[in-house]
Amino acid sequence: MNIIKVDNISDKNISEFLSLKDKSLALSNTIIVETEKVVLKLLNSNTEVIKLFVNPDFIDRHSELLSKLSIDIYTADKEVMQEIIGHNLHHGVMALARRPEYISLDELQDKVLILNGLTSPENIGTIVRNCAAFNINSIIIDKRTCSPYVRRCIRVSMGNIFRVKVYKSNDLKSDLKKLQSLGHRVISTANQEGAIDLPKYSFPKKSCVIIGSEGHGIEKDILEVSDDIIRIPIDDTVAHLNAACSSSIFLYQLSQ
Repeated sequence: MNIIKVDNISDKNISEFLSLKDKSLALSNTIIVETEKVVLKLLNSNTEVIKLFVNPDFIDRHSELLSKLSIDIYTADKEVMQEIIGHNLHHGVMALARRPEYISLDELQDKVLILNGLTSPENIGTIVRNCAAFNINSIIIDKRTCSPYVRRCIRVSMGNIFRVKVYKSNDLKSDLKKLQSLGHRVISTANQEGAIDLPKYSFPKKSCVIIGSEGHGIEKDILEVSDDIIRIPIDDTVAHLNAACSSSIFLYQLSQ
């Protein structure tokens, strides 16, 4: 490791850590990872780390792990760290890394979670964490779904995004038909008339479970190509559950 002391936040070597916007990062296929727990998850994954910007205490606590890295590690006194926007969130531990590559359709495992039109980074980050918790390691996002690699998604996932593989679909309906031809059963989740109650449903070995947005649900043309539609039985006075909350219930059943 190569430790470099930074004396002020105008140092160009730490410029990537100063902005809260993800657009420029997306253009360079890089991501910002923050907080000690999440950065440690990153360092223990196969994701390429470009550089670190951390407080001296972090270096002292994890010197053995950091000594194995062939990257620049920038550090600064607490006063300098506190000048960075969002210090109360990252606590002076940040990393710049290469965004993991999206996988191909044929790399998906037997059990897959599909996100249709979800735009909340908080929901997506929580859903990714749920997937990791139940060992569902393949996720499909459609073109309307927020990237799980934006800064807030990564943080909310507690770094578990580095445990799962993501396929990005530009034509979800077409991809679902391809998956069906490969033996996957496409299962939509919707609290609607005729849907099968979850306790009565047995997931096939190769199952793709679709979660829709809270505002609009799963798109009509996606529902139409689905093999089954299932629901969580809830009180009739409650329209639906939060997407992240419902995903944990479906994922638990899928993992059994």
